[in-house]
Amino acid sequence: MWRFAPSLVLLAIAIADCGRYADTDLWGHLWFGKLLLQRGPHPGPDPYSYAPHVPEWLHHEWLSEVLMAWIYAGAGVIGLKLWKLACSAATILLIAAAQAETGTPMAMQCIVLLAVSFGLIPYMQFRPLLFSYVFTAATIALITRNNYQGKALPWIVIPGFALWSNLHGSFFVGLGVLGIYTAARGGADLVAGLGLRRGKKLALITLASALATLVTPYGINTWRAVAISLQNPMTRHVMADWRPLLVVLAQARGEAHGGALFLWFAIAIMLALAIGLIIAPRGDDFALVVVAAALDVGAFMAVRNAPLALIASAAPLTRHLGLALRKGFPKKTPDGAAGEDSSAHALSWTTQAFVSILAAVMLISGGLFSRRLPAAMRYPDGAITFMDSHKLHGNILNYFAWGQYLIWHESPGSKVFIDGRYDLVYPPEVVRQYLDFYTVRPDANVVLDHYPHDYVLLPANSPAARWLDTRRDWQLIYRDATAVLYARAGSSIARQSLTPATGSGAPSYFP
Repeated sequence: MWRFAPSLVLLAIAIADCGRYADTDLWGHLWFGKLLLQRGPHPGPDPYSYAPHVPEWLHHEWLSEVLMAWIYAGAGVIGLKLWKLACSAATILLIAAAQAETGTPMAMQCIVLLAVSFGLIPYMQFRPLLFSYVFTAATIALITRNNYQGKALPWIVIPGFALWSNLHGSFFVGLGVLGIYTAARGGADLVAGLGLRRGKKLALITLASALATLVTPYGINTWRAVAISLQNPMTRHVMADWRPLLVVLAQARGEAHGGALFLWFAIAIMLALAIGLIIAPRGDDFALVVVAAALDVGAFMAVRNAPLALIASAAPLTRHLGLALRKGFPKKTPDGAAGEDSSAHALSWTTQAFVSILAAVMLISGGLFSRRLPAAMRYPDGAITFMDSHKLHGNILNYFAWGQYLIWHESPGSKVFIDGRYDLVYPPEVVRQYLDFYTVRPDANVVLDHYPHDYVLLPANSPAARWLDTRRDWQLIYRDATAVLYARAGSSIARQSLTPATGSGAPSYFP
């Protein structure tokens, strides 16, 4: 398709990459990456938290964090933005490569590509998951080529999975894609009387790829870390992106933000694929449709799977919408036969130049070369400034979403109670106790009474903050529109802060 409209591919890249903000994970990934650069992939017991935690931290995304820390150390925020742009570009180009295998007219390929790139906006953030999107798109591109051309998957797939398993734990999704495609393609070949020759080759590659995922510093324990994340009973209570898609949409109803828009857009793309299949069911891509359907189901089970569903749906959606359009509006060639003239969809160089300039403007105006990065939410900057100015250090019972932000700013002088590594560091019982405290359930006092907190840092007007205001053993020492900070009653800072200090609670930026 880029033979006709490379500018539209560039525009799709600019759209997918346009959402740039720092969530709490970015601070954590960079700090942990720095630690791993110093100590290697086995950093030992967790040094950041005073809550009970597992004796060894199995870090399935260790290589991603090392790379992120290395990029940030050498090129700062702009380096991170260029890394994100490179991952976004690779993902979009691989999606386009898969679409090109469908033989659908360029116009339809571009429409679907632009739609999918819009759906990817909220997910293309500064996280190790970026690598997973690239590898998932590469896997889909390779099986799409195998499906239509019958060409064997290249040997690079096997070391590719070895690399993926060191970058992020979602490598098992790629193995699932290979396994589902192998079974479906093998079954389709058998029904068509083509035998199992291709299926056997695919099965061997899938098996070899699975064995390659053991080539990590943790070996089989990498799989154990993934299993812990998937089976942790507290996961869907703590992490919003692990919750079912429809549940998140229901919770977002009436909220003043556009996050739900992208989820509805993802559902629309999945629905469009279903409609295309109904209108034009025969596309010689049964195995690809099965893969897309499996990842679509995964998206409804957990929101974090939505971008994977979009990537997998792009090629079959392009194929079946193209067939449906041809079925409804057949074109006529000069001899009167139904056909199509793809060159009619070519864009002029003037148009391509305009679209390319638009894409460049989007990239630059979106802050590609800015040395500051807006935060995804308000963080307790004022409270941290207050603590630093009064030299307050110790154990902080913190709001979960601020854990890695606090580690970045206050470690090693202070430790947090909990942070975003909850599934790999903290036992489920500790997470449950934290949730009881934050939501003020009957056992809320367990966390306050059984752990050696020096300070409590919470969002202003949160349930736990309102509860602490009623207790005499904790005293409010700082407040602003974002955060409230408490110290133990009778401590030196509490005696000094009979009237709590106030701050502005201004928007946060990275770093």
